[in-house]
Amino acid sequence: MASHLPFRRLRHSLQLPFVKLLVLLVRCMPGKLVWTVAGFLGFIASIIPGKSRKIFRINEKHIIRPAGLEVRLSRVYRYIIAGIMDFISLSFRPDSDFLRAVEVRGEEHMKAALSAGKGVIAITAHFSAWELIPRAVRLQGHKVGIITRNLSQEETSVYFNTIRSRHGIELIDRASGIARLMRVLRKNTAVGILIDQDTLGVESDFVDFMGLPARTPVGPSQAALRFGIPVLTLHILRKENGKYILEINEPLDLSVFDGDKGYLKLTANLTERIEEWVRENPEQWVWIHERWARRPDWAPGLR
Repeated sequence: MASHLPFRRLRHSLQLPFVKLLVLLVRCMPGKLVWTVAGFLGFIASIIPGKSRKIFRINEKHIIRPAGLEVRLSRVYRYIIAGIMDFISLSFRPDSDFLRAVEVRGEEHMKAALSAGKGVIAITAHFSAWELIPRAVRLQGHKVGIITRNLSQEETSVYFNTIRSRHGIELIDRASGIARLMRVLRKNTAVGILIDQDTLGVESDFVDFMGLPARTPVGPSQAALRFGIPVLTLHILRKENGKYILEINEPLDLSVFDGDKGYLKLTANLTERIEEWVRENPEQWVWIHERWARRPDWAPGLR
């Protein structure tokens, strides 16, 4: 164990300089070159043996093929890398450039939800360039916050969060608990929360996702039903021309989820919406996550 410590320290010490160099290179790169570079890097990443490749093969065997979907690992990586690069690039460009790159549809739904003055719980997923969503909503004239988690390397986490928050986005550490979330919502803020991963340390339960039970965070649904906070879903999609479309859906009727275990029914409904996005554009979702690794007691983990 001790023999790995020097390497770990070296890796951590190089992480921030590497990230800063990456940001500098992306900022200097012409926007039209992003997709090409992402394609090359995605192909390289897809042929390197490792944990992510193994996870993808497991998901391909148990989820992708039975669902009749066509997903290439190189394309999954390409969308992830392009999303990160576009986020970095657009973060340092003026609002006019951002609005030319990201089209917003359904903004009236966000406006209607915020009209109640209680804030909005905006549910999304690790889909396409999800980091672009907060600024897109912010540019519609709304207060925006996002639930975040710190990276393992503190300096890198601070640096990346500085980029995230540079356009007036309020960051909410998921470790800060419900009190912090409620304080932000009371300012009539739209708070973005991703619920499409099995997140350790977060209250979760099993709901169906892509045909199998998947452990899913239930905190957002519990808060919404307990305090009457409007809930809606939204996601961003990369088009063939390199531009993005942010689709904001109508707020949900929370009265439908009254009663025992209503929060679980709401979580299931939200997850069904995410599944629709994945089935329509499967390569834009992060198939390299262990979404089904933890299973109910009666079912073994996917292998």
